[in-house]
Amino acid sequence: MPAIAWIGVALIAVATVAGAAIGRRLPHTSAVPLAASAGILLAVVPADLAPDIWSDLAKAGLPWWTPLPVGVAGSAAVGWLTRRGCACQPGLTGSIGTTLAIGLHRALEGSTLAVTASFPLVLGLVAHAGSEGFAMASLLDAERRRRTAGWLLLACTAPALGALTLQATHLPDQATPILTSLVAGVLIRTALIAYRLAAARGTRDRSSGATATTTLTAIVVATTLTALHVGF
Repeated sequence: MPAIAWIGVALIAVATVAGAAIGRRLPHTSAVPLAASAGILLAVVPADLAPDIWSDLAKAGLPWWTPLPVGVAGSAAVGWLTRRGCACQPGLTGSIGTTLAIGLHRALEGSTLAVTASFPLVLGLVAHAGSEGFAMASLLDAERRRRTAGWLLLACTAPALGALTLQATHLPDQATPILTSLVAGVLIRTALIAYRLAAARGTRDRSSGATATTTLTAIVVATTLTALHVGF
């Protein structure tokens, strides 16, 4: 696995802890971190992953429609995990199912780095990890310290475990566009979930609303796309 992937795994852990620490000092209703992470992820998929998928499809001799069902499957998997429990989802309970869901959700994020590691992808995952850590701050207040410390540790280490697991499988080169398509579906669904939560928080916050959240997300998308286009 390339060095940038390991750097990404480390930064994801740091961003999670930093987000949780900041979240304990700022209002948990803030929509800014989630909206920003949603905007970055929504820009990364078409600007960074889509060209790789298209190029790899031709090399592997696979039909053009292959990414569609695979991407939908990745999106559905994240949706199911979020309903079971997600570090970015409020209202978690201290169940085994929630613990497993957090671990699988973060491992799936980390495994993307073993498939296709790039600076824009690392940026998107780190931004989302920070927003998840920020959202987890409410758990640190509502649950027992030992339990939430375990959740935070799991959220930090699961991405590395996911990356290592996928790397150890030694998949053929023909699987690269399929896995990248799965990653794209995962990231799009993750971005939409983050946006939905940001919009809900913005609506509850009297100083902002869903329109402000949408505007912020759109600005981040446009800025990220522009930066990637000029080679940032």
